[in-house]
Amino acid sequence: MHIEDIIKSDSLVSEIKDKPLVSTFILVAAVALGYLSVTFPENENLGFGMMVLSVIIALMGLKGVVWPKKHLEFKPTKEKISRKEYYFDTNQVTAVQKCIAVDNPIHRMEMLDSLPQNGGTGLRVIVYATKSGSYMKSQLQKYIPYEYIPM
Repeated sequence: MHIEDIIKSDSLVSEIKDKPLVSTFILVAAVALGYLSVTFPENENLGFGMMVLSVIIALMGLKGVVWPKKHLEFKPTKEKISRKEYYFDTNQVTAVQKCIAVDNPIHRMEMLDSLPQNGGTGLRVIVYATKSGSYMKSQLQKYIPYEYIPM
């Protein structure tokens, strides 16, 4: 079972929609730019360019308002859960497994960061964690041609 499925089934984790504050600001700026484009009747090219730009910016802002981004949140502490990926060579399996076996989440991340990542992609470690370390899930995956399989 992949780590994403495990996290989605965890009752302590919820998926939260981000507040579209920035997207709303972008939408308002696009409307203001559209209004400014109408105030340049003596230069049609400038007005047309500003109108096209305002429509493009408005569409970007509208996308963020209608479909805001989502993030994972650890319910007890209301902290955002971030995702990080590490790639290692297959000859480092035992070292990576030692790191994952560590109980302290912050120490586990430090150990994973200290391992040499020399461009090998045979192993992948996916880590979902809060900044304080109150929540952490990790999974070691091995690359079998065309996909990563959980180990």
